[in-house]
Amino acid sequence: MIFLDFLTPDTIKVYKLLMQKVKIVENSAICRKHNVFGWYSSPDKILTICTNRINGYETIQEYINETLLHEAVHVAQHCKGRANAMVPLHIAPALMPLSQRRQQDMKTAVKINGPMVKQKEHEAFWMEDKPAKVYYVLKKFCF
Repeated sequence: MIFLDFLTPDTIKVYKLLMQKVKIVENSAICRKHNVFGWYSSPDKILTICTNRINGYETIQEYINETLLHEAVHVAQHCKGRANAMVPLHIAPALMPLSQRRQQDMKTAVKINGPMVKQKEHEAFWMEDKPAKVYYVLKKFCF
């Protein structure tokens, strides 16, 4: 898998933990269906990284790491919710400021998935550059 070459040491720790819970694939059909960098299917327990879509950006390493961490948050939300339902981790939105880029990305995610995902996406976008926090929530809710 190409994306592995771009992971930072902290994100590799998250990746190794994820591998114990979900199947991780690259450039699946969902990447062609939606304009996304990644996707987590909780019923199938499949996490997808859309490397072909990310590859067109100058900041490929940054986006690959962010994408894996973002989708890992959804895995933690799934583990917390059980029964194939992702639930928020219940971090107060006021404690999770988002950059303009991430606010726009969150709006896009809500458009694709509906307003019920707003809190879950907010958590995932806020944590996507915080590998230690992602590792913590994965350990807490999945192991």
